[in-house]
Amino acid sequence: MANGRQPTPLALSARPIPILVKLTKSEPGLVELLNFIARHNAWLLTERPDLPGLYASGVRYRREHPEVWCDYLAMLEQGHEDCDGLAAARAGELLARGWQAMSPEDGGYALAMQLRPERIPAWVVLRTRGRRGKPSLYHCVVLYRIADTWWRDDPSARLGMFADGDRHPYASAQAFPEDGGANVVALPGFAGRRWHVVSGTGPHTHRHSA
Repeated sequence: MANGRQPTPLALSARPIPILVKLTKSEPGLVELLNFIARHNAWLLTERPDLPGLYASGVRYRREHPEVWCDYLAMLEQGHEDCDGLAAARAGELLARGWQAMSPEDGGYALAMQLRPERIPAWVVLRTRGRRGKPSLYHCVVLYRIADTWWRDDPSARLGMFADGDRHPYASAQAFPEDGGANVVALPGFAGRRWHVVSGTGPHTHRHSA
């Protein structure tokens, strides 16, 4: 049980309820909402230390149509999620459980074991190779920070998105810099194609075209 805490009565009594929300498509707005869900997941995982971590839960990736965004409890109940819900679950887990949410497969694991942060700052981010104003597919991954190093996690890739098996494409490389491809986030002087992250205490929401 994480941190040796017992589940609170309020958290134990919580049950998923379906709520339909219709949104106007806005990349910054989608990211803001997904990170709200991530923070809600962090609260759930703090209140429910008995809940399994994402990679020990048995939850698998599954494409959805229409989109259904679940919090952590609802995700466990249905047993699967799309990239958005998986990223929000993983970001929430890092926020709530810090170094205890890390495994040797994760980027920055050795540093996390050395520093043992109780919380790891984490954000859901969107990736796309599309051009501005053109329809394109998006993929949600997790950006997280350990000390002054930045790392990514792709829960979908690790939980069944690829037909040829699970993989962890970001296991050993820091998030900056990345050569080629569609970039997730940018620092001053970092050239990229397009990126979006949540505003607030972490990286700011922007659009950048190379």
